[in-house]
Amino acid sequence: MTATIDLRSDLNAEDDDGENWALLANAVDPSRLRVGAVVVAGTPRFWSIVRIMGVGSHGQVHFVQLKENDPAARAALTS
Repeated sequence: MTATIDLRSDLNAEDDDGENWALLANAVDPSRLRVGAVVVAGTPRFWSIVRIMGVGSHGQVHFVQLKENDPAARAALTS
């Protein structure tokens, strides 16, 4: 399965709290990246369904990867 990437990111990049992060400038549609939103982050070859945990005024987006059995992840994969 190939997913449409909403937020281009390196899924190995983590902040001090262990959350992943990326730059808001790397979003296809920055207006979709709000706290609680479930989107696809990563690259076409290595991606994950993620939940946005925070969007800083400095342009960083913080998110966590969801497990494939998470209901929100399943819903995102079937839509």
